[in-house]
Amino acid sequence: MRVDGQTRAILLVDDDAALRKVVTALLEHAGYTVIAATDGAVGLACFQQNRTVIALLLTDVVMPNMNGLDLADRVLELDDKLPVLFMSGTAGKADRGHGCVEKPFRASELLARVGAVLQWQAA
Repeated sequence: MRVDGQTRAILLVDDDAALRKVVTALLEHAGYTVIAATDGAVGLACFQQNRTVIALLLTDVVMPNMNGLDLADRVLELDDKLPVLFMSGTAGKADRGHGCVEKPFRASELLARVGAVLQWQAA
C-alpha cells in the first residue's frame, strides 16, 4: 500500500501467535505491509516507532498487559485520524472505531473490512 510515494503499513496487534501469523500472511498476500505486535504494550511501542507509516490499527480486544480498547485510546491520543478496526472472539466487545470483526472470521471478510476502512481513510 502506497500513499504519496511512501509505503504505508497495517499495525496488527494480537496475543495469539498462530492467529497473528495467519493474519500477517493473509494481509501480506493481499499486498499490505504488516507490522505485528504481541500485545497492546508492544503495539503502542511499535506505533510510536513507526507512526509515520501506519495507515491502520488492526487489534484484538482482549489481550494481556494492555487490551485493544486501551491501546486504541492511547494511539488515538497521538494520531486522532488513524482508523482502528477491532477483532474479537466476544461479540459486541468493541463498538467504536470502524467496528469489530468477530473471530473466527473468513479471510474474505477480514480483507473486505480492511479494504473498506482504508478506502474510507483515503476519501
